[in-house]
Amino acid sequence: MKSSQADRLVSIAKEYLWPAFARDASFFGRPVSMVSSGEGRHIIDIFGNRLLDPNSCGGAVPLGFNLPELMEAVSAQMKKIMNTTPSLFVPTEPLPLLAEKIASISPGNLKYTIFGSNGTDANDAAIKIARHYWKIMGKGSKYKVIHRYPGDYHGMSLSTASASGHNFRRAPFEPLMAGFIAFHSPYCYRCPYRMTYPECDLYCAEEFRQVIEFEDPSTIACFIGESTNTGLGIVPPPPGYMKKIRQLCDEYEILMITDEVITGFGKTGFWFECEKEGFVPDMITMGKGISWGCGPLAGTHVKDDIAQVFTGPNVLQHGYTFGGMGYLAAAGLAGIEYVEKHNLLARATEIGEIMSRELGAIKEKSKVIGDVRVNGVLAGVEFVKDKTTKERFADRAAVADLVVKVGIDNGVLLPCSTWYGDIIMLMVQLTMTDEELSQVFTAIERAAAEVEKKFL
Repeated sequence: MKSSQADRLVSIAKEYLWPAFARDASFFGRPVSMVSSGEGRHIIDIFGNRLLDPNSCGGAVPLGFNLPELMEAVSAQMKKIMNTTPSLFVPTEPLPLLAEKIASISPGNLKYTIFGSNGTDANDAAIKIARHYWKIMGKGSKYKVIHRYPGDYHGMSLSTASASGHNFRRAPFEPLMAGFIAFHSPYCYRCPYRMTYPECDLYCAEEFRQVIEFEDPSTIACFIGESTNTGLGIVPPPPGYMKKIRQLCDEYEILMITDEVITGFGKTGFWFECEKEGFVPDMITMGKGISWGCGPLAGTHVKDDIAQVFTGPNVLQHGYTFGGMGYLAAAGLAGIEYVEKHNLLARATEIGEIMSRELGAIKEKSKVIGDVRVNGVLAGVEFVKDKTTKERFADRAAVADLVVKVGIDNGVLLPCSTWYGDIIMLMVQLTMTDEELSQVFTAIERAAAEVEKKFL
């Protein structure tokens, strides 16, 4: 794009566009503040920068940009009907087929899916389903939602902000909704109890029991949480933790909602991370990768026996005008087929092994990389001022800004957001090549060297 056209777009954006996710008008004009196009694993911004994106748009584009198989599926369905359907918002043909396919790849007796437009919708629906379920079962006193902090981001609505562990996304909207109770997220590198696994005997899960008993189990409807805590900087749970949470939910009659908006659809080497962790939740919430980045689609996937009680006078009063668009369901089916055809679940595991090895080697040589956490194609690289004490840098945003700059200089959009401080959050595409991974590793190694040079 010509510089004059780019300048005009920046000027218009600053004048009229209210940017999302806590940005202001000063954001426009920076590299990658406005995108022109995408190809494969690369984005091209309006300034002509062509950059490898190892975050795949926050995990929303796990097969890369403009994959022909997805584009063709979307186009074919849009030629039939691209709009929402008349009066009662009935499904188009691809939607029940996608629901059937999801049921076939999810564990246990998870079966029914109600569709929405994004992860916030999916999590909000799950909370509503949990509260309504207990009313149907004659236990209407069970309304409370147990969640975790910090991290465990579940969305942008008032209910999902109330259930999330990011104070910067909660505090501006207080008072939040009543009945949302938090306990500590597991974070072995920075254990809030100053314990060490496995000697800790999963005390982080035991805290859940303490909260349940203090709040009174007869008042608690559900637990909602991620397995790998992406909102904390890609923090996988300690072994056995999620099984313990499942056990406690069963013991106290609490529905277990697992947020797989980011981790679902192959990123951990399994279709859903809960299968990798060895437990079956009562509901899986999904988004982002469900349409493989082709548009706003999400789902709340529910166990058979739970969904079956919503009959007669107890039908679920929930839905969205654009929840479950047919062309996005077609993309969902095409993406699943592509993953199966190209054996990309195995590739996700292979990528995880490569990242563990290469990022681990960079960490060992670096004075400023304190921790590396990998789960399939997901990885967190945490910068510290002192590797022995784990002391953070005083100006974490400045460290993040430098990492991003070095990444761009090396052709890589390193996702080191000032929201989470100085943690690189990788969510690489299932289709990323070994050569592209090497480019990412080189950029991270050079970024670490620059951080060391400037801030130590």
